[in-house]
Amino acid sequence: MRRRISVVPLLAASVAFAALGTPWGPLPTAVADDIAPVRAVVADSLVESYGVGIHLGFWDTPYADAEVVAEALHELGVRHVRDDLFLNNPRQYAAIRTVAAKGIRFNLIMGRPTDSATPADYVRTVAGQLPRGVVESLEGVNEWDLSDRSDWVAEMKDWQGQLRAAAAADPATADLPVLAPALAFRWNYEVAGDLSRDADEANGHMYPGGYPPLNEVARITTAIRESIPGKPLVTTEAGYHNALNTRHGHLPVPEDVAGLYLPRLLLDHFMRGVKRVYTYELIDEFEDPALTNPEAHFGLLRRDLGPKPAYTAMRALLSLLSDPGPSFPPESLALEVDGLPADGRQLLTQKRNGQFVLLLWRDVSVYDPRERRRLVVSPSSVTLRLTETSRLDVYRPTAGTTPVLQAEARSLPLQLDGEVTAITIDSVPALAPTNEAPASAPAPADPAAVPARVPSRPAVVSTSVGRRGVTVAWRKPDPHGRRILGYRLSRGTRVVNVGPRARRATLRGLPGGKRLRVAVRARNAVGWSRPTFTRYVTIRR
Repeated sequence: MRRRISVVPLLAASVAFAALGTPWGPLPTAVADDIAPVRAVVADSLVESYGVGIHLGFWDTPYADAEVVAEALHELGVRHVRDDLFLNNPRQYAAIRTVAAKGIRFNLIMGRPTDSATPADYVRTVAGQLPRGVVESLEGVNEWDLSDRSDWVAEMKDWQGQLRAAAAADPATADLPVLAPALAFRWNYEVAGDLSRDADEANGHMYPGGYPPLNEVARITTAIRESIPGKPLVTTEAGYHNALNTRHGHLPVPEDVAGLYLPRLLLDHFMRGVKRVYTYELIDEFEDPALTNPEAHFGLLRRDLGPKPAYTAMRALLSLLSDPGPSFPPESLALEVDGLPADGRQLLTQKRNGQFVLLLWRDVSVYDPRERRRLVVSPSSVTLRLTETSRLDVYRPTAGTTPVLQAEARSLPLQLDGEVTAITIDSVPALAPTNEAPASAPAPADPAAVPARVPSRPAVVSTSVGRRGVTVAWRKPDPHGRRILGYRLSRGTRVVNVGPRARRATLRGLPGGKRLRVAVRARNAVGWSRPTFTRYVTIRR
């Protein structure tokens, strides 16, 4: 958020980064049968552990359009956001409800000691202005060690105590966890002392400062744990900025490097037991073509709402892991990653349908932010080994949602570098035994036996703007095993449905003078495809 950025101590960078080229060779068939089982974690728990910072009360930024923000968050696949709560601001409360309608829940920062209001006023606003379930946690004052006030510790603790007491006293907020205040500098946790009395969860900011995601995390976590022991830890700010010409001590990375690091940041925090990490932030707030102001370039989306590589990468990763539903006990899978280097990391996850998703990455630097140069990482050759032949789809989330390799095998050679590699692992059904003599010619495949999926996204061909409406044309997508049943064009609550032969539709009743985009989806018997969004257009009045 708008604040001074702390200078992050440097971590030496040594290894480097290059395109993989064609990393996979022939698939060997021999594999040991005594591979030890690995216990999986619930795939969707990683999605639940991710959040994004937003600023719905900043009317001079792209956040002013709550519908656009809601759509961007929904398309990203995120379910949790962090924002400041402002008092006497019905427009912000309406915006919060718009975002929450997408199934997204809020952690709200509850004011600061120099406000004329009290923590109880903020609690009453949550209870009176926002529906139950929209807010999932309340947070103390943000980075009050940057306030340059001589009595900042006493002010911060007094505000936190009042917040905790007011939240506990109101039935609408009594069950909401209260986060400790986050500090800008790790050494100030020692100055602040014990912060655990009035906090249900610990809270920290862990910016890597242009270096790999784990830079300084151990030291920051240690400082937080000494101040707030025994409580779940939430990282309410972490991320990278792209102000490549800045002279600020918080060093930058290019957009594509941030796209490579962000999936690792989520995985690294999850592996360390962090309850949730919120990356900062969703959208670049203001113009800075000179690329000198870090505060203008933290977004996953640019100010014109174009996606940066980090947005694309996180959308792909969350899509691979998303599996909402009732809790279930994940199983184990016998696997090994032969040749995994010392800097290699692996995490096995499972979905409710039994599919496993194996995540592999290396804790290496791909960029030197001080020298502003890319580093070449020599890929490590590893081999994934299983005890049974399985359907294996290999993804590189930084590159998108399309598999880079598909195979049925018990063994798969891979090349690991600084990017996350994800492998979905599905069992191959055994053929049913039969006593019948073989036919003289193979029978044609039964189309109903082909596993069906939702259609692929329709490709938008053209977009034209009319008076309070927009017309979109598209190409027929891959139906993925079932015929197309229809299409839907939508923007917020405005929806138009058309038949399976349609290749064009007009969405009317849109607000004149607004800059927006619309989504088109295809449907088969399995369900709706993911949306394809048009470019941003300005609707005629």
